Amino acid sequence: MTGKTAVQNRLAQGLDRIAWGLLDLRDRLVARGWWPASRTVAGDGAGARWAIRGTRAHPLASNGKVRAAVVAADRCLWGQLTLPAMARGALPSAVNEALYSLSPLPPDQMLCAWRAEPAADGTWRVQWGLAPRDALGALRQSLGVGDSAPTFLLHPQSGAWAVRDAAFARQRRRQAWWDAAALLGLGVAVASAAVLAGMPAALQRQGVVGAMQQLQTLDPQAAPIRQQLDALRTQARIVEDIRAGHDAAVPAASIIEALAAALPDDTVLDRIDINGRDIRIGGLTPNATDLLSRVAGHGAFADAKAPNAAVRDPGSNKERFTFELRWKGGSAS
Repeated sequence: MTGKTAVQNRLAQGLDRIAWGLLDLRDRLVARGWWPASRTVAGDGAGARWAIRGTRAHPLASNGKVRAAVVAADRCLWGQLTLPAMARGALPSAVNEALYSLSPLPPDQMLCAWRAEPAADGTWRVQWGLAPRDALGALRQSLGVGDSAPTFLLHPQSGAWAVRDAAFARQRRRQAWWDAAALLGLGVAVASAAVLAGMPAALQRQGVVGAMQQLQTLDPQAAPIRQQLDALRTQARIVEDIRAGHDAAVPAASIIEALAAALPDDTVLDRIDINGRDIRIGGLTPNATDLLSRVAGHGAFADAKAPNAAVRDPGSNKERFTFELRWKGGSAS
């Protein structure tokens, strides 16, 4: 039970710190003018005018209508204290009790403003400011503002701090409405950006779906045309095969006639192999080298060569040769 309670406490503390961080971020954005908030014109009784947004105070040169009072920094007492770990909602009571013990004035005679920041060890570091309440009545009277007007303590370095009173509570409620409106506008902007970012993909998908539907509609209509195209392709292949066979066919009679014209009378062929346009011949001749030159010079043959060296035949006293050549048609040159 103790371990579970410790985990729950750490979880609650973590959520509490996240909430504080978001509110602190909101206050910083408001001070820089990056988050919507109402602007308050305040006066210090000495003729100076201040435009206050959040904790940021800008001096005004114009004599705008004053709606709040500002207590000068030299009339305030400033300090800091450390509070033990506690929930953020318990801070106001704890800070008031601590300030009552530190203030030289009675609680009903002082104005207090403070800001709390969580530390790494879980404690809270509180910066505070105090001012006497008796000076506020004369200040409000000189500015012409009512008793319910907001009051600020002018910190020498950190701008204007709102006094924690009924006017401060009203300002917090008004800021909550601003926060809701800003979050709503931010959500609408993000949603619009998401819609615009997804629009191209949606249009592309719609185009693909439309193309698929059109394809499904046209596919049955194109089936007869597809069959006719297939038949035409088959016939074209048959024609190409016939043409190729015709081109590859070699007239054997023309080859024999060309060989008879190319070979001399003292040459005897005992072998003729015809494979398409490739021809291989073999036989006997007095001089194989001269015969190869003569066959190579014939216009009907090309690429004539002797794959093997000629060998002298002892019985006929001639050279046995083997030639390879290629038929190219035509007549003797």
